[in-house]
Amino acid sequence: MSDQLVEHLRDDIRALIDNLTAPKNFETSRIRNISTSICRRWLIDKGLVNLAYSLGVTPTLPALNNASHVTDIEKWNHVEFYTLGGVSLEGQPINSIYKIRTGFPGHASFSIPKYVEFPPARFLRRKCAFGQGTWFTTENILRHMANKAGGVHFDTAREKVIDERIDEVRQSYAIHSSAQIPNTSGRVGVDIEGDFEEHLDFCFLEMMAIAQSLCNVRFDGKRVVHMIRVGDDNTGMGDDILLGHTHHLRVDLPDS
Repeated sequence: MSDQLVEHLRDDIRALIDNLTAPKNFETSRIRNISTSICRRWLIDKGLVNLAYSLGVTPTLPALNNASHVTDIEKWNHVEFYTLGGVSLEGQPINSIYKIRTGFPGHASFSIPKYVEFPPARFLRRKCAFGQGTWFTTENILRHMANKAGGVHFDTAREKVIDERIDEVRQSYAIHSSAQIPNTSGRVGVDIEGDFEEHLDFCFLEMMAIAQSLCNVRFDGKRVVHMIRVGDDNTGMGDDILLGHTHHLRVDLPDS
């Protein structure tokens, strides 16, 4: 059974890399359709935990540690929108995207987050986005994209308060390149540096970040991706995978 699950994990990581990396731009529909179903299978449905248990190893997921950001936002009370991110836009890792409340004099000053390894349960409980006065966890976003936004199925009867809040934020803010003419469809534009074509809401960025963490999963602290052969050249990957505007880019995620 464990051999079959390892094969499934290998195939799913390959699918994430092949569909969520592109030198210039990528199809955002792939984020909803591919990353959501794969990440739900391994994280919400506990495929990763079950596989690790059968192998006798401890799984961890590398992700940005934004605990200080959460504290600051709750203390300042002037950030109206925040999303952690961590994937590549125009070849550079972009994180800590935020918008200050209108009329507030000054600007926020966030420390640069570093990568740490989270056990799957703690990874899902991370607060990774904020809007409408509400924090959203990794699990909130993954379940919303899977069950409400059509990533796995479209549940029109799903009327949870957290989903309503996520929808409100998605409809209120659009993340776009500062070098592009914004096409935000009535949403507040949040521009970031770089020249890329996509207009993204925060759920798309966070889903890519979730997928990126799964691609870089560790067993007993060792990169699983090193044991997986990916690509036409049938060579093992180097360091960690950075999804987004890359071409199977291999990076070394810095530890805290």
